[in-house]
Amino acid sequence: MKQIFRFLNQILLLFVFILSIKTVNAADNSKLIAIHYGNQGWNMDQVANLSLWLGKQPAVIVLFTDWCNNSLNSLFYTQLMHIWNSKSIPMITWQLTECNGISQPGIIKLVNNNTFDTYINQFGDRLKKWLAGNDGIYGTSDDRRAYLRLGMKLDRIE
Repeated sequence: MKQIFRFLNQILLLFVFILSIKTVNAADNSKLIAIHYGNQGWNMDQVANLSLWLGKQPAVIVLFTDWCNNSLNSLFYTQLMHIWNSKSIPMITWQLTECNGISQPGIIKLVNNNTFDTYINQFGDRLKKWLAGNDGIYGTSDDRRAYLRLGMKLDRIE
């Protein structure tokens, strides 16, 4: 008799669980998803698998980049393109670090003293070109979108 009650109890719990999943999915269907996943545009198979599981594509994928000239080609030719081609909008988190994530003490003073002007101008020019899409003309149907978070630094800014 105990086995029958245990079995019925498990069936009831399973039924409640299934109903709660459908309720959660229906409620979440209208929500936009933003994630830091897919290794910042390098592993979009992870994002595709997550999208299948969620039943929708993430609206935004967050990536982090440093202030390094060596990172620009990878960012604009690979990472942003992978994210955009997956039908998500990239959110570029522009960290106040130099190459390899090395934090520069007093980086705000260096920015104010025009030390990074060349890099900032190159970044801005390349972002403008990327946003214009394949035809290179901003304001046409192939324009792209991106979000940019400026000045992200995990430790104290000097």
